[in-house]
Amino acid sequence: MKRYITTLIFILSVLCFCSCADDTSEVSNHDRPIINLCSSLEHSDAETYLNCFVPAAKKAYLNSNSSSSDSTDIIDTVIKNSGLEENRSLNCEIIGKRELASADREKLERQYKNDYTKNVTFEKAFQIDASIVSAKGTDVRKFTVVLLDDSWYIYSKVIDKFYF
Repeated sequence: MKRYITTLIFILSVLCFCSCADDTSEVSNHDRPIINLCSSLEHSDAETYLNCFVPAAKKAYLNSNSSSSDSTDIIDTVIKNSGLEENRSLNCEIIGKRELASADREKLERQYKNDYTKNVTFEKAFQIDASIVSAKGTDVRKFTVVLLDDSWYIYSKVIDKFYF
């Protein structure tokens, strides 16, 4: 009887671990900033939206003349500029990706220094093609994501408009 219970517990454990692995493996860590970008727009989460971008881009946006001291304005701006006032439901799908070679990463690091006057080292970088679908249409974009200080970010200025 003890052997039967042990075997049953083992089988149930294996089934639980297998099903959990399938759920978490759908989105890679380097895809996460793009998925979070869409989700944050749907949920009006300005802080998460801004945190999708490299810290220097976020800081530059918040310090720019085009933004107010309230970071929540970015969501209203994106929604208005993108024509999503009536329905902000979005579906984001990764349709392609490739890892950038070290020479390409070094080029991005030099560009970062020129744009933000800060030296950084990107541990990894990917070029990711994503399809963002709304009720109005589809915006297909190329994103560059970088691994900086153990976190993945979109490497670009803060996006304030999508083209649906």
